[in-house]
Amino acid sequence: MKEPQARQLKSSHTDICLWLDYYGDFLSERQLQIMTYFFADDLSLAEIADLTGLTRQGVHEQVRRGAARLEAFELRLRLAERDREMSKRLQDARESLQHGESEKTMRALDALEGLLGLRGDERN
Repeated sequence: MKEPQARQLKSSHTDICLWLDYYGDFLSERQLQIMTYFFADDLSLAEIADLTGLTRQGVHEQVRRGAARLEAFELRLRLAERDREMSKRLQDARESLQHGESEKTMRALDALEGLLGLRGDERN
């Protein structure tokens, strides 16, 4: 019997930039610096190599490993996914409220409370 494979994300440049905000402090200082140069500052591998003293291949390897680590953190912790879902639920509630759909607004707010881990007695 085959074990189910871990869910893999298809990480985009934008995803990795976001994950750097959430999980960047879990990277080594050097790896965070290289990831920031590459993803946030949009420097080339050659430019980063000049700044860090690594080879272009070394920079590429650090970027690859760093992206894999960030993705692993997101797969386990799901902080970015949770925040996207909360934003969606808030937008749903806002739209429902604007259209006078109170039941739909309450369902969206209840879903948001669920994402936040709140129960009915913790609302206030």
